[in-house]
Amino acid sequence: MHQNLQLRARIANLITIQLRLFCLLAFIFSFSQESPQIKHIAEPFSSYTQLPRELAYGHLNKSTFIKGETLAFTIYVFNKNNKQLATATTNVYCAIVDNQGNIIKNKMLLAQNGVCYGSFFVDEQFSSGNYNFQAYTNWMKNFNEQNFYVQGISIIDANKTIVSTPISSNLDIQLLPEGGHLVADTPNTVGIAIKDTLGFGVPNATVKLLNSNRYSMGTFKTNQFGIGKFSFTPKKGNSYNVEVHTKETTQRHPLPKAEALGIAMSLNKLNDRIIIRFNTNDNTFKSIKNNPYTLAIHNGHDIKTINIQFKDSLELLSLIPHSDLFKGMNVLTLFDNTGTPILERLYFKYNGIEFLESQTPYFEKGEDSTLVTIPFEGVNPKVFNNFSISVLPQETVSYQHHQNIVSSLYLQPYVKGFVENALYYFQDIDRQKEFELDNLLLTQGWSSYSWQNIFQNPPTVNFPFEQGIAIKAHINQSKSNTFAMFPITNNSFETFELNSSHAFFEKNALYPLDKEQLRFVELNRKKSGIKPHLSLQFTPSKIPNLDKYLKVEPLKKTVAFNAINSQPFMINSWSGLEQLNEIVLSVRKKDSRKEQLNQKQHGKIDIFDDNLRKSYMDFASYIQTKGFRVYQNNGQLNIINPSAASSNNNSPAVYLDDMRLFDLNTLYQYRLDIVDYILIDKSGFGQGINAGAGVIKIYTDPKISFSFNESSPFQTFNIPLTFSSPTQFYTPKYSFYKTQFYQEYGVVNWLPNCKVDAQGNISFKIDNIQAGDLKIFMEGTCNDGSLISEVRDIAIK
Repeated sequence: MHQNLQLRARIANLITIQLRLFCLLAFIFSFSQESPQIKHIAEPFSSYTQLPRELAYGHLNKSTFIKGETLAFTIYVFNKNNKQLATATTNVYCAIVDNQGNIIKNKMLLAQNGVCYGSFFVDEQFSSGNYNFQAYTNWMKNFNEQNFYVQGISIIDANKTIVSTPISSNLDIQLLPEGGHLVADTPNTVGIAIKDTLGFGVPNATVKLLNSNRYSMGTFKTNQFGIGKFSFTPKKGNSYNVEVHTKETTQRHPLPKAEALGIAMSLNKLNDRIIIRFNTNDNTFKSIKNNPYTLAIHNGHDIKTINIQFKDSLELLSLIPHSDLFKGMNVLTLFDNTGTPILERLYFKYNGIEFLESQTPYFEKGEDSTLVTIPFEGVNPKVFNNFSISVLPQETVSYQHHQNIVSSLYLQPYVKGFVENALYYFQDIDRQKEFELDNLLLTQGWSSYSWQNIFQNPPTVNFPFEQGIAIKAHINQSKSNTFAMFPITNNSFETFELNSSHAFFEKNALYPLDKEQLRFVELNRKKSGIKPHLSLQFTPSKIPNLDKYLKVEPLKKTVAFNAINSQPFMINSWSGLEQLNEIVLSVRKKDSRKEQLNQKQHGKIDIFDDNLRKSYMDFASYIQTKGFRVYQNNGQLNIINPSAASSNNNSPAVYLDDMRLFDLNTLYQYRLDIVDYILIDKSGFGQGINAGAGVIKIYTDPKISFSFNESSPFQTFNIPLTFSSPTQFYTPKYSFYKTQFYQEYGVVNWLPNCKVDAQGNISFKIDNIQAGDLKIFMEGTCNDGSLISEVRDIAIK
């Protein structure tokens, strides 16, 4: 009984059933009205799902890395309910963990519009072996379902040989009655999943169903993932086995004992609807006749219920139009008259998911590189969009991902175990693929939404939602209770004026980068700066760990590598050097930078270095040398432009990091320690009516490392946890581009944050030395919910 023949027979049978539905007295179908039984289900479900959930997906440039390469990634954080990017999220944590749970590297990234990107350098801290990449937010730790992203990766030390893991002939045979129970003396459907010792499905295994006398009741084959199903009617007291034949072994496995009392279920799709068949036996029917049962359908956020009853027949059918189902995952649970869940089945509805496809790429070859342009239709460039693209040689074996953006969002979070090659079900979708996904879901058992947790263990907020870093500044001693915080890259200058009863002040939503520090000054009654006496608490102050059970899929293929046959494959690939993007150039081209700044705005610019900063006591002494009259005394600062056209308006407009300062006392005794450059335009040309006496613009760079002397009025704090800046991805330079090693493990390009331009295109360049037969792996989202996951072969000659 091959699956295709079984499917055709099932469809023919269902068509007959559809014609008979109106005559069946046992057919009861109605969307339920409110009742105590419904409240018993709906109210706990509403309580359990009321907290919003986030869901992470990580797109890695590869899954197998060579020491000396860069593991690059883009993280997408979605609202799990509406499947749109979670725009409020800022703090995203990423880590690489070994098989013993030890954290090798981790960092915090700043998400904007639900997207962030970064990288880890595969350095001496790694040895050959398998690791897990993790991406998550603190908020995700509140929930029992696994909403964070975990992916297995492999790392190769090119100087060491790796032997592939041997696969035992022992099989893991899993037999799963549809709905969860095998019931005697009534028709049942049973799913089968056959896996090897690495956790992968065994394809094309021959399965024979044997009765208690070991006579064959039918034979079928598993699909490419070791999955299949069969139907039969087990007899009370009888035992049954399946016999599995592969090229390597033959194994026998018993079916679970058929229960004397119970209900069996079977779900099938018929055109634009599904038919759910509930079957029972005579003994059970006597005890459940006319009892009110409830069929609940939910998607992890919304729930619908249907009242059903066994009245005059051992078989009960429910016909549900697709339009009444949720897009994506539907969890169907049958509750008995006491409100106890007794059966569950997962069903997936593709309709409603917005898939995006790219058009045929075209190329424009230059002297050193080729411009690749990928056109899109239907993408609104005015709505936030992000596409991450990995370009690898066409023969690559180093991109072996199980998940894509669609499966990570719609499939994996709703099942308990991992789904092998989950992205397969969302590429080139047709009826056969829908059938295969339904067979997969039949073998998954109960969903990740445990009804025991729903009824007894609703989530509580133990891990707060994070937006940046929060500080609580305790005032140990103060003369004025007025403090100023100097700007950092992502936060502006800010003052805190407190009354005498306050012993602290707070600041939320700070977004410090890398090694930035916080600098505070106290402003006395004369508005002059004095050194404050503060102590700071930071939240969060360290990266939270994942302490829940993790579903980690095995690598698609075990990695084998022969170091003896390998050649030096990357120029300066590994000799203890730091990444190129971490090399700090000792000589800055100041003149070139000044030219670039002058092109952007009108006026004269001074770029500050340490020598220039040390040349002046403060801003007042500096600006006085530029032809302004400066009066600085008793906490007050006034600046006069003697060449102003009007004596009534002779004070220049002053800006600090593009913020207009209407009270220049803020700059009283203002030191130049973190000043990057100052622009002076005495004419005020192009600055509006309020700039008749000229403009002074001060720009600071909090990353500037300048030694403070003991008399500095600043109090400086190191920040225990900062956001890691995304670094530019550098494609490795290879010694040879024609070797099999390069074809299998080489990298062509990685683009983490592509955007569709006004013409509907994404464009990027590829070095001509790497031209040839290539693969493009693209993941992304646009139009407030449309998704793309594509693999394209391109040829650049």
